[in-house]
Amino acid sequence: MIIVLVDLTGEIHFRRLILVQKPQPGATFARIAEVVQEMKALPGLDWSRVLGIGVVMPGPFGVEGISSTGPTTLNGWEGVDVASELERISGLPVTLENDATVAAIGERFHGVARQLNSFVYLYIGTGLGAGIFTDGHIYTGHAHNAGEVGHIVVQPGGRACYCGNQGCLERYVSLQAAYEFCGLDPYRALPEDLLAVEASLFDRWVETALPSLRQAINLLECVFDAETVVVGGMMPAPLLEKVLARLPPLYQSVRGRYLPAMRVKMGMTGTDTAALGAAALPIFDEFNPQFQALMK
Repeated sequence: MIIVLVDLTGEIHFRRLILVQKPQPGATFARIAEVVQEMKALPGLDWSRVLGIGVVMPGPFGVEGISSTGPTTLNGWEGVDVASELERISGLPVTLENDATVAAIGERFHGVARQLNSFVYLYIGTGLGAGIFTDGHIYTGHAHNAGEVGHIVVQPGGRACYCGNQGCLERYVSLQAAYEFCGLDPYRALPEDLLAVEASLFDRWVETALPSLRQAINLLECVFDAETVVVGGMMPAPLLEKVLARLPPLYQSVRGRYLPAMRVKMGMTGTDTAALGAAALPIFDEFNPQFQALMK
């Protein structure tokens, strides 16, 4: 769990990393309450000027058989009103979104998508998701589950997925897929553990992931006609660079006339990616729909 306090420019003024295994609501909220008190005591901080709290949690939300199953989810959190509890603890408005959506917002504020009006952020986390910007607006869908591309079936009859399907995209393109291929425990491994894996072993995983990743980019381009697919998330930057360097040739699509470097860009990576995006949520909510004016 990562808690950050940022200003309107995205500069971090406070950061706390809390290592937890299988976090449960009661203990987690108690720990967050302690950190909130710690932040309130920071010299020079006027808590009344804090816009709010953005929270990122892995999706999908409220989908029976998917939302709390497997290592890509938070087991034990189904039915918990996270926003209300955090509002009680902090006294601030709380906005909750999935990791891919907040990463896309963070990229729009602070990253390579600052000048883009339509893009898709492909978030490689424990699972796989997409944050979608269309014509300057974030698209979240009816139940905030838009972009759950990890559960698109790309190989019918393929690897079993925790959702009950076989051949889901995130069973081939995700940190979980990389952990399993490289012999790491997907419930305990951290993204940085992949840096210690033998290079040739990681390279073999990349080769297995590329066909499905190309399929995903082809689908996203054809459905959304986005200016760019930004790929980022929690995978360590040197490893993501290796994946993207081997990505061409891309499939033909509605964006096929553009060079691969324009069609796919590397976004922010590392453990702070989603946290920085979450911190941008209150800013986004405060200024939306005046978001375009804010970004000029």
